[in-house]
Amino acid sequence: MRDAGKAALAALGVYRRRLHRLPYPGVAVLAYHGVCADHGPGARMQGGALHVSVSRLEEQCRALARHCTPITGREFLAIARGEAAAPSRAVLVTFDDGYASMLTHALPVLARHGVPAVVFVCPDPIERQVRFWFDAVAERRGDAAIRALKEASHEEWRRAVSADEMSADRADPHRPLTVTELRELAAHPLVEVGGHTLTHPILARAPEEVQAREIAGSAAAIREWLGADPALFAYPNGRPGIDFTDATIALVAAHYGDAFAVGDAFTEPSAERYRQRRFLMLDTVSAAELAHRLAVSWPRLPEPS
Repeated sequence: MRDAGKAALAALGVYRRRLHRLPYPGVAVLAYHGVCADHGPGARMQGGALHVSVSRLEEQCRALARHCTPITGREFLAIARGEAAAPSRAVLVTFDDGYASMLTHALPVLARHGVPAVVFVCPDPIERQVRFWFDAVAERRGDAAIRALKEASHEEWRRAVSADEMSADRADPHRPLTVTELRELAAHPLVEVGGHTLTHPILARAPEEVQAREIAGSAAAIREWLGADPALFAYPNGRPGIDFTDATIALVAAHYGDAFAVGDAFTEPSAERYRQRRFLMLDTVSAAELAHRLAVSWPRLPEPS
């Protein structure tokens, strides 16, 4: 269905009525990354549509607040543990990596619409104020190099990202939060902070002792900076059995209450502990398209094998 048709259906209230009539087959967990400016130097970022614009996030959050029940990470964990029932049309918004744009661009939008969010951060780039490795590699060698390094051995990955490391100054739209900014972000009642490893490696390709250090280290840094244990974790890249394994899950379970992967399907929190699925959100998804996906296309997706 073309965008104009979906926009017309949204304007007529078709998606709203359908969403209010039919129950979700689980919780819709949305995976965002960075948020970029609508205009100016910060409007173009490595990763293209992976980073949504402020105006796009605004319309998406407006649609979520209108059609769904946005929940917090704490509420999601209570549902997963069987301590609470999921509300009707439950949606959890998450952001990966820990870009400074979470504070400057995303938080004002989330606050305007009352949409809670979990921000999964990598403490090493935050502490050292360097670009996330994939942004540095893309700048120096292009997107194809990122894809190749995700499939490389851990040692090859480590050497390459070390060679391509790039500092991030205050004007860099790719820069991570500072520790001070992370504390300011975490102090907002709508925001929770979770772990995303120390340096964002592909965990399944790393030796188990490296995985343990990445997972435990991320929890320890967040605890030190924010004064509380993080409850939730997101696997880098996040493909089950490819980017993380059962051994990885056991390491995560020692430090976190639950964890998120990827997979185009609603997740059933109590049945998918430490493998919670998320829908990837892109700048190409309009408010009408999001409403269509929530009401029509996503509920029809087959269960992942």
